[in-house]
Amino acid sequence: MTVDELAERLLAQGCNPSLYAIGSRGAASDVFYLSQVGGRWQVCYTERGRDAEPIYVSASESEACQFFFEHVMAMRHDHCVGFFDREDEAVALRRELGELGVQSWIDTIPYGGERDLRYRVFVVGKGIHVAMAVLGAVPWRGR
Repeated sequence: MTVDELAERLLAQGCNPSLYAIGSRGAASDVFYLSQVGGRWQVCYTERGRDAEPIYVSASESEACQFFFEHVMAMRHDHCVGFFDREDEAVALRRELGELGVQSWIDTIPYGGERDLRYRVFVVGKGIHVAMAVLGAVPWRGR
């Protein structure tokens, strides 16, 4: 497997690209990333712009990609697919996703303070593909 094939496989599996980086970490933070340094492939975690020691090192791109794939697949991949100022809209989207066999849940955040709540709808993994097919762009903000 190459890094290009790895990227395609992770997206096909519904992995959230905000949890990882491939090729270099670039500006990413708080993610695992796969990069080539000095002819060797390494998997590291970066947090707040600081890299931890590599958790995996290999001379083989294919082996490093396989390790990274398995490592990233072991994580839970949540995707925000709806963002609403009314709870009933979030509940309706969750119901629609459930009818399509997609696991989802709702959380609430104080957007502009305790009295200005927003309701977010999330799906896991490959559920993002169904949500995008139904909704188009995500997160959905209402009909």
